[in-house]
Amino acid sequence: MTTTEPASLELRSLEVTIDQHQILHDINLHILPGEMFVLLGGAGSGKSTLLRAIAGLDPLGGGEIWIDDREITGSAVDRRSTALMLQTFPLWAHMSVAKNVAFGLRQQRLGRSRVRALVEQELALFGLGDFYYHLPWQLNPSQQQRVALARTLISNAQIKLLDEPFSALDARLRERLAGALKKRQLQSATTILLTTQDRNEAMRIADRIALLHEGALQQVGAPMELYDNPCNRFVAEYMGSANLIDGEIEYAGDQPLFRTVNDIVIPLFDDVIKRSRTGSAMFRPHDLLLVGRDQAPFGDQIRLNGRVEQTEFLGDILRYCIDIAGEVVWLDLARGAGHPNLNIGDQIVVGIDPARIRILDN
Repeated sequence: MTTTEPASLELRSLEVTIDQHQILHDINLHILPGEMFVLLGGAGSGKSTLLRAIAGLDPLGGGEIWIDDREITGSAVDRRSTALMLQTFPLWAHMSVAKNVAFGLRQQRLGRSRVRALVEQELALFGLGDFYYHLPWQLNPSQQQRVALARTLISNAQIKLLDEPFSALDARLRERLAGALKKRQLQSATTILLTTQDRNEAMRIADRIALLHEGALQQVGAPMELYDNPCNRFVAEYMGSANLIDGEIEYAGDQPLFRTVNDIVIPLFDDVIKRSRTGSAMFRPHDLLLVGRDQAPFGDQIRLNGRVEQTEFLGDILRYCIDIAGEVVWLDLARGAGHPNLNIGDQIVVGIDPARIRILDN
C-alpha cells in the first residue's frame, strides 16, 4: 500500500456551466487532510461534474480550487496531484489487470519487485488476486470496476476522486468493499472525495457528507448531524425515513405550539423558534414510542391517540403506519424488545419527546 502526505482540498465559489446550462452553483467546501469525504446526491445532482472539474476535465465558470496552499485552478490535468476514477471505469484494453493497476505507479520510479508487491497487495484487498494476468475483456463489470479502483488508490496523488466506485457491485460485495476501502483510507491517511447515491453507504464510511441537489449544496456535516438535524425537508427525506407534518407555529403566552393542518396541537421546546412560521414538524419513525394506555406520564412526553393502518416487516424492525386524527406517521419498533405485535385496526397511544421534533422550512 502506497502512502502520501495527507493534503487538504478547498473549493471556493465553484461554478460550472456546460452547453449554456449551469450544472454547479457556488460550491464551497473544505476537505481536511486524510478525510473520507462523501458527496451524496441523486442522479443529475452534479456529483460527477464536480469531480471532473477538480481533476481539470471540465472547465470552471468561476471559483478556485486549492490543494493545501497551492492553487490548481488553471493547472494542467497531470499537474494537479489528483487521481480520478471515472464512473465508467475505463481500463487499458491491451494491458493485463496487473499492468493496469501498476500504471498508477508509473511516476514513482519503483523497482520491479516493489511494484509487484504493491500491485499484489492492492489486488488482494479488492478480491482480485486470481486475476493478475487477465485482460479487461475477460472480467465482468464488477471486477473491472475494482481494477479501476485499485489503480486509482495505488497512485501517489494527494487527492483521490472516486466517482461511485461500487456502482457495479452487488449489495453484499458493495458493503464488504466499502468497509475495506474505509479501513485502507484510515491506515494510509489518504484524502478521498467519493460520490454515491446511497445514503446508507455514505453514512457508513464518511467522516463528513455534503448533500448535493440540482447543483447546489444543501447541507455539509457529519453523518449523524445530517440525519438528526437536517436543515430542510430535502435533507430530512434523503437521509432516511422521516415523518413530516405540515403546519404553523403559534404561541400560547411564551409557549411555542405547532398546529398541524388537521388541528393537532404539539407543544414545542425550542427557544429559537421564529414566530408566525410555517413549515414541517420532522421526527424519525424510531423517535415515536408505543405507550400503554395506563402507563404514567414520563417527563414532557407528548401523547397522541392513533390507529394502525398498515404494517411492514423490515427484518429487525417492525414498521407501522399510524393515522393520528388524519395525519399519517410511521412508528418503528425493534423486534425482540418486548413490544406486542400490532395489527391493522388496533387503537394505540404513541408518545414522543418534544426535543426530538425539528421544525423545517418547506
